[in-house]
Amino acid sequence: MRVHVYGPSALLVELTDLSEVLGLHAALRRDPPSGLIESVPAARSLLVSFDPAVTTAAITAADIRARDFEPHVFGEGSGEGEGEGAGPEAVIRVRYDGADLPEVTGLTGLDAEQVIRRHSSCSYVVALIGIAPGFYFLAGGHPALRVPRRRSPRLSVPKGSVALADVFTGVYPRTGPGGWQVIGHTSDELWDLTRRPSALLAPGTRVRFLREPG
Repeated sequence: MRVHVYGPSALLVELTDLSEVLGLHAALRRDPPSGLIESVPAARSLLVSFDPAVTTAAITAADIRARDFEPHVFGEGSGEGEGEGAGPEAVIRVRYDGADLPEVTGLTGLDAEQVIRRHSSCSYVVALIGIAPGFYFLAGGHPALRVPRRRSPRLSVPKGSVALADVFTGVYPRTGPGGWQVIGHTSDELWDLTRRPSALLAPGTRVRFLREPG
């Protein structure tokens, strides 16, 4: 672990991998140090912001370095015992009718039914938020479904598309360009400005995909 001062009211914590990032993020959520405002996970780092009227960078850094936390464990099945911060799951309903499902079967050597079963059998966790508001990078999928992005990105990916890229699953919160492999779609609203909070999920939230008929 390396901790860097990141401006007057934040620290950047560098860790080994995503599992350590999510483990520390969960530990800070569960037992926040004095003055903590928020922690924002990335693939190998955690941005920790604090209130300088309450604490200092040195005190917060010392607290973080002294933390005894367990890395998040990605797995299949019920999701029980998957590292720190395990809690209720959000369920996203999916109809597996995506345009790239045939491409994914070719890349993985699995048939469509095997792809669907593996994708819907895993418990995921929101690792990162990026690309667009409400676009969640969900980690923890089956290793057999690790596929590259499309060679030619689409100019328009429909809202609600459920797609794969490398170790992540993502759901497009609105129609827009993208290069992930689309395997299905959901009608669940992941980002809604009329809702409070607008985001359905937050970093560290556990997620499961529920297959819908069709």
